[in-house]
Amino acid sequence: MQSKSVISVLLYILGLSFNLALLAVVAFAVYTFAMDGFEFGGGLAEELVAIGDDYEVEFVLHEETSASDVARELEELGIINNRLLFQLETFLMGRVRVYQPGTFLLNRSMNNTEVHRALRTPPPPEQGHHVITIPEGWTVRDIALYLDENRGFFSAEEFMYEVENGHFSFTFLNEIPSHPDRPRLEGYLFPDTYWISLSPTPREVILNMLHRFEDVFDDARADRAYELGMSMDEVIIIASIIERETRLANERPMVSQVIHNRLDINMMLQMCSKVAYVLDVRRERLTYANLEIVSPFNTYRNTGLPAGPIANPGEAAIDAALWPDSGNYLFFVLMDPETGEHYFSHTFDAHIAANIRFRQD
Repeated sequence: MQSKSVISVLLYILGLSFNLALLAVVAFAVYTFAMDGFEFGGGLAEELVAIGDDYEVEFVLHEETSASDVARELEELGIINNRLLFQLETFLMGRVRVYQPGTFLLNRSMNNTEVHRALRTPPPPEQGHHVITIPEGWTVRDIALYLDENRGFFSAEEFMYEVENGHFSFTFLNEIPSHPDRPRLEGYLFPDTYWISLSPTPREVILNMLHRFEDVFDDARADRAYELGMSMDEVIIIASIIERETRLANERPMVSQVIHNRLDINMMLQMCSKVAYVLDVRRERLTYANLEIVSPFNTYRNTGLPAGPIANPGEAAIDAALWPDSGNYLFFVLMDPETGEHYFSHTFDAHIAANIRFRQD
């Protein structure tokens, strides 16, 4: 019996050794194949290096950008063909993410090794950047006009064309329902301060804003949306309404409470910000005739949420949409035009009384 146990142990050790040896052989073969491919691609790229606007790309790298995000952005810009192979080469070559932040002039004909080397080299001091700040609550059209009229980077039409027709491989964009009456990326160009290259393109600006949205709408927020039984797009629609209905931080969860409560009882939202979005006017200019406009954004005529976001909301508005205050408020009215403060009511009678009390002449 003892000899059988010894033989079993020896067989087990031999089997384990064989599996480890086989694994090593496979790993070596994969490594060798990958390296041959990289060398072949590198040699081919060196013969095909080209210059000009179609090949040279200014790439802005922020200090906090992760290695996976770098690979994804490089693929989006067409500098590398496959981000997974780019990351595989990084792993196989034992490289560590030690990229230098700054603005780099890269070439779409570079091979992966050359891109790695370029990003680990401090950029020349003369390569600077522009800083742009996009406020919360701006529409896509507002952003286009700012980049055109205020900064002169490119025309508003060029920006809007890229918004509607550009290809952006972000998974979250697949969750956005298409609708003929809503701008394609409305609600998802995240408002923030950005560093952009000295000669920016609409695509570069849009990519930066979409990446930022992806960072903000993380797994925790996605999980909370699931708990509420809401889609990401529904959350962003509510957040955009909150952004346009109040400018006070403490009121955002209260406005969210009103929206959620109305939706729960199938009550029309009846908020002016949606009609103002359709008309592209300020709220103060709305008339009763305006409230009768036929539009999927007019919540004075339609129940439920409008067809899409009416602005690009910031992080605080998104969180308010996901975590509304508890309570039974159903109405609010502007109380102080200077401060933007609102008065909130539980009943229609109290709301009518507040309207009379705070009516602005």
